[in-house]
Amino acid sequence: MNSASASTAFPEGAASSRDLVEVVLGDCSAPDADAVFRFLGDHFDSDRGEAVPHRPEGPRPPAWTGHFDVARSPADVTGVVLAGTVTAELQGCPVAVRRLCETLDAAFALEKVGSVSGDQEVEVQIRLSNP
Repeated sequence: MNSASASTAFPEGAASSRDLVEVVLGDCSAPDADAVFRFLGDHFDSDRGEAVPHRPEGPRPPAWTGHFDVARSPADVTGVVLAGTVTAELQGCPVAVRRLCETLDAAFALEKVGSVSGDQEVEVQIRLSNP
């Protein structure tokens, strides 16, 4: 998997792992991946820092990853314009994943594509597009 993840860590005293959601973006352009990650970074602490997705060379399709601390829900969320659709896989504690989905749903048209539930975490695949 290709990743444009920054090497920065969460701030000292970051929330526990139950508040962290891993986000993997794919099936989209680098500018759309950047738009989604910038939106998430504006509302949640992240390990991405200022990393901007780029399209790597090679035969494999690009995918970009980031981890977001969703210990609290943002108060105000505004929409973001995408050039196309973005497929995202979200993995983490069910409450944290739900909180992240609710935030994304406030800014994008969100379609749930599938989900897998485990004992302590859930993986949800969604598709984002313009509202």
